Amino acid sequence: MEQAREFVTTMATAQADVPGDWLQIAVARTEDGSLIGDCAFAPQAHEARTVEIGFTIAPEHQGRGYARAAVSLLLRYLFGQLGKHRVVASCDTRNAPSARVLEAVGMRREGHLVESTWSKGEWSDDLLFAILSREW
Repeated sequence: MEQAREFVTTMATAQADVPGDWLQIAVARTEDGSLIGDCAFAPQAHEARTVEIGFTIAPEHQGRGYARAAVSLLLRYLFGQLGKHRVVASCDTRNAPSARVLEAVGMRREGHLVESTWSKGEWSDDLLFAILSREW
């Protein structure tokens, strides 16, 4: 519990646009403020105008549009307020719902990496997605 408190404090006070550093942002339901997941982003260390994003929604809240809404808001922030050029994301090929979210917000599939990630005791493939500011 103490580690969780420290992590929340760190994220709440972290700078939002540090190349190479991930910033996690809570995703909460507007109806009651309950925490249902998070979005995260990290400007690339070698090119800060390119940002990698990720997202997680608790299983009991999946399939209700929360991920799409959260990722859309994150893209608006990255392109609108931070002036980023390119946003990238990846997901396991077995995670079809995440791929659908990325496509639904306008990201295009740019690649398929074969056996690129060791996960849960086996090699898995990754799909690569991206969107440019002019496409947003």
